[in-house]
Amino acid sequence: MSMAWPWSSLGCATSGTEQITALRIAIVLALLSSPALAVQIPAGHDVQSAIDSASPGDVLILEAGQHRPFVVDRPLTLIGYGAFLSSDVQSPAITVRSDNVRIEGLSIAGVKRPSEEKFKYYMERYQGGASGGASGFSTPATASGPLRLDLPNAAVLVFGSNVTFENMSVRDAEVGIFAEDLHDLFIDNSKFQSCKTGVLILRSSSVSIINSELIGCEKAGLNASNSRSFTVTGCRAINNTHAGLFFRNCEDIDVIGNTLSRNSEGLVFWSTNHSSAADNRADLNYYGILLADSHNNTISRNILVNNRRSEIVSGFGVGMSIQANSSYNLVFKNTASNNYNGLEITENCQRNALCGNNISRNTHGVRLDKNWNNLIYRNNFVDNVISGYDNQTRSIWNTTVGNHYSDYRGSDGDGDGIGDTPYTIPKGSSMAADYRPLVRPFTGEIDPDEILEDIKRYARYDPEEGRTIRVNESGAAIRYPARRGPPVFEENAEIERPPFTPVL
Repeated sequence: MSMAWPWSSLGCATSGTEQITALRIAIVLALLSSPALAVQIPAGHDVQSAIDSASPGDVLILEAGQHRPFVVDRPLTLIGYGAFLSSDVQSPAITVRSDNVRIEGLSIAGVKRPSEEKFKYYMERYQGGASGGASGFSTPATASGPLRLDLPNAAVLVFGSNVTFENMSVRDAEVGIFAEDLHDLFIDNSKFQSCKTGVLILRSSSVSIINSELIGCEKAGLNASNSRSFTVTGCRAINNTHAGLFFRNCEDIDVIGNTLSRNSEGLVFWSTNHSSAADNRADLNYYGILLADSHNNTISRNILVNNRRSEIVSGFGVGMSIQANSSYNLVFKNTASNNYNGLEITENCQRNALCGNNISRNTHGVRLDKNWNNLIYRNNFVDNVISGYDNQTRSIWNTTVGNHYSDYRGSDGDGDGIGDTPYTIPKGSSMAADYRPLVRPFTGEIDPDEILEDIKRYARYDPEEGRTIRVNESGAAIRYPARRGPPVFEENAEIERPPFTPVL
């Protein structure tokens, strides 16, 4: 393609803002050092024709103003500060069908239509009967591929790998960005607002979402399924009706340094393994962080505060919850404060560890219900209404050391820092106790490998044989009469928390 750069038009921003002018100057300086051909497209002109005429590696500059939807089918860079597009029913504003594409600075108004509109769309385009092809579907004029009944009303569809979106803004779409079966997707400094789902990722790997906002979505800010090697860093997931960040059937997920506020669930790992959540702040959710049927994850250094809501159960909220057969999750160095339940483990979970957490001013500091072989030690319980709730469990409140409790009234006659009398867990049916309570707060470091070794050493209750661990000089864990069979978990009619069921 041969097209001259219209240098004279680049120096003034159509919107008249200093920001757009500065950005355009930066684009010019970058392109001066690049061998790629740069083409400027005025508002209202045919972006698709420019794409169809472009060579791989070219740069297209969309001027400020309204542009028509387009499909990117070759490696290109599209930059459009001040440019905006609109999608329609099953007609995305942007479809990416090529690898090595970069799109920057565009604003998109999406569409959220009822299913009747989607059905009407397909019926109008269906070519069944004698006139239809083998598939029975037409191909849209945009060359976006055969019609698919399973696609949402997405503002952006992505089917290529090594695709970057930067400084994007999408609002009011059924899905802001929909991506499937790809690797190397990068979303930076972008905003997804008032969508049903902000970003929806399926069967993909090497995905990074950084410094972005997922706000006011009807389902989830981010929903990722069957994906791996996924990083979410420095994002804000706020005021989403269900989950801020939701991962299902995923692994190798890192959620680091995000703000999760005013969602039903801030972060959900559902059947998600070998992943981590660290240095996040979760507040004003029903569940700050929730793990269900998930294994071998680490949850560390998160701030879990003020997770109390009243729409379902008055004042209910959990800083972090491990549920539904989850195991080998390590929860350490978190701060859980002013929640209904600070930390909890429920529903047949085992071999999880809560270690070195600061748990204060909650209704229940830690709540255990219907589990076995979980470790709770080296935590600091300060000014909770009830430090611990242990119901129908066979879990372990101390190893060689236990926890610190601000309401412990025992003495330390030999000055070894461990109370002379056990701390009885105040609430629940398990008659549990911490046999080696700390008289001073724990302030040491935490080694995850040592926690795993402690799980192997102490989490040895066998529900089939009724074998228990007895207290000895090395300090141990639980002391119950031996049972001849597994414990019977009776249903409790008292409702203390609403059940969690994913609705995405």
